[in-house]
Amino acid sequence: MSAVRWLCFATLLFHRLLLGQAWFATGQSADLLLSGVGFNNAGGALLFNHPSGIASDGTRFLLCDRFNNRVLVWNTLPIAWNQQPDLVLGQLTFTGNNSGTSMSELNFPGNVSVASNGVVTIADTDNDRILIWKTFPTRNGQPANISIDLPSITPQGVAMRYAWPWGVWTNGTRLAAVATQGSTILFWNSLPSRDNQPPDYSVTHQHFGTPRNISTDGSSYFFVGDHNSKATGDKPGTFFWNSYPTQANQTYDFYREGDWIKGVKLPDGRLVAGGLGSVYIWSSMPTSATQQPVLTVTNPYYKNGDGPDVVFAGGRLYVNNYNGTNVHVYNSVPTQPAQNPDFTLGSSSVSVNMLDSLWYIQNPVVATDGMKLVVSSDFDGSLSIWRALPTKSGTAPDIKRSVRVQGIDISPWDNALSQNRLVLAGKKKVVVWNNIPLNGEAPSAVFTDRLGSFQFEELKGVALDSMFLYLSERSGRIGIWRGIPSSSSVEPIITFTLPATNLNQLHSDGVYFTATVQDGSPRGVYIYRVADLKEGVVPVSYKVVLSSPQLQLNLPSSAVTFGNSLAIANTSFNSVLVWRSVEDAGDPSKVVVLGQQSPSGQAPAIAANRLHMPGSLAGFGGSLWVGEFKFSSRILRYSIPQATGVAGFELTPRTPVLHQNFPNPFNPVTQVRFELTTAGVIRLSVFDLLGREVASLVNGVLSAGEHRVCWNGRNAAGEMLPTGAYISVLRTGGVAVVRKMLLLK
Repeated sequence: MSAVRWLCFATLLFHRLLLGQAWFATGQSADLLLSGVGFNNAGGALLFNHPSGIASDGTRFLLCDRFNNRVLVWNTLPIAWNQQPDLVLGQLTFTGNNSGTSMSELNFPGNVSVASNGVVTIADTDNDRILIWKTFPTRNGQPANISIDLPSITPQGVAMRYAWPWGVWTNGTRLAAVATQGSTILFWNSLPSRDNQPPDYSVTHQHFGTPRNISTDGSSYFFVGDHNSKATGDKPGTFFWNSYPTQANQTYDFYREGDWIKGVKLPDGRLVAGGLGSVYIWSSMPTSATQQPVLTVTNPYYKNGDGPDVVFAGGRLYVNNYNGTNVHVYNSVPTQPAQNPDFTLGSSSVSVNMLDSLWYIQNPVVATDGMKLVVSSDFDGSLSIWRALPTKSGTAPDIKRSVRVQGIDISPWDNALSQNRLVLAGKKKVVVWNNIPLNGEAPSAVFTDRLGSFQFEELKGVALDSMFLYLSERSGRIGIWRGIPSSSSVEPIITFTLPATNLNQLHSDGVYFTATVQDGSPRGVYIYRVADLKEGVVPVSYKVVLSSPQLQLNLPSSAVTFGNSLAIANTSFNSVLVWRSVEDAGDPSKVVVLGQQSPSGQAPAIAANRLHMPGSLAGFGGSLWVGEFKFSSRILRYSIPQATGVAGFELTPRTPVLHQNFPNPFNPVTQVRFELTTAGVIRLSVFDLLGREVASLVNGVLSAGEHRVCWNGRNAAGEMLPTGAYISVLRTGGVAVVRKMLLLK
């Protein structure tokens, strides 16, 4: 054996012995953040992230900056877009945005109320509590005086415990709050004087779904918006009382269907309310459902969603703009249907969303091939591409383009990346690029409504490897095609159905194919070996990981295999479950939990070591990428911790390491794993025993670290190679490392 070969062998053996135990650890921190500034960094005082409520006592102005876990306070009413706030609650500085549970911290605050006597109340939603400041705060991060923990005040016998407070109101002497979980409105006749003081009475109703915000003057009107009202089906609406409720379970007087609103009665008696897509103005306070607004104001920059709210103070109308991440300010009550605001607090122009400066991506679905990072979004119909894997937080993508344009027009729920090919899928459309569109190229193919007899009703998942294209329907149907179809008439070679009411994302690394049942009987992850897939044969799962009392899965959305490991995005329990070996998947004793401090943790939060609704995953080499959905939208990278050395030895190999392919012998797919000490141009090729190159697996620049690539036993023309021995050769920096492989058919 040559000296070079012996050095490679010795280095490989040493690396396996000493680094073999390196792996993810429960509660570890992510090391990189995209779709944001960085860890515990909001980007400044005026960079809002989904403001969900505003309040004023006529002099001061408060803004509930929800995703940044803070409430911003102006001691005088803001009269310019860039007027800086004077203090912040929930954080010690205007930079921080981590969640917290102390009396001076917040976790996803939903709304704020301020009384003329200086009392401030905040619905601290993900901490399941109401916080009360008995006097108006005067310094950053000032702790609250009183905390009302909703679960602890839930009466015995109630079917669903109180939690997730969204709306709150106080006039300084009384308090009302909404327990969105529990579908109940809570009332205190006097301001609570101690922690966890129970309410004096409560109001609930069979028509309540997820009641949200409270609008009232404490006497002449009271209404609550409901995102999932049961009054006329599961849809938004608003429940009205013609006076402030004073009795337990006092039924509502009328119901307004079609929108949930939050508003204020003007001094002249008019009602102004913000809704999901418009601002409404009534000539007087409505007392029945037949009374309609006299003016509906709809401008193209009002993009609300979960945070409708308005405040009238100093003669100005302040209108919260949740998804626009600013506040529209009118110098007087608008009089025209399409009237734009006079300025937007937090944005230099009404047309500017300041989160765009952070390259913010709502609902990011992540994919990587170890060289590039691709992120798609159904929310804004975007596709973002990093030509090389980012190495520091806040890195902007090299390309961001809309996929809601002529010739594409897709809202992608899932994506797949394999051998430089990219596929997007969502609703009734599949879009294919045979090469990643680095220069804005048009798709190679667009399939609408069907592929062969496989009808698209609501596509939720797509996967791609060197052998197959996979698609899934929400209903549980899965179709598999051999390669990317050449036309819409190509039939799937396999179709089957899983027991799902919400089949979600798919994934394949060429060795394993996974399907995630987000809601079914029961929910879980189905794992198949790609080599076992046979035309016309319903596949038998190699392994199934199902929710159980010992391993609870709450709306899992994504499961990926990478290097014979498995990760599951346990979305509604705000964690990622990782097993080092697919064979161990499902074993509670061998799981690593990312995003929580222990396997029993479930609470959402943002920090380097916490997660809030992880919805998509991509694994490659020693890294796992996580995209958060809906209420956070960060993109995080977790890396396997690297050992630093033993007994003075440097553990990182000085030469590239090419591991034995697995499986070996193989038929027809195998995985090749290699490690690079430094970034550089590398070439990974396969040769036959006559020295002819039969396949080029990698040819380009790669980062330092571990990488994996699958080979399907085919040559560059796509032809299956004959049974026999082949040689894989890794070349970089003038060094070549080889391995023998055996293909059996």
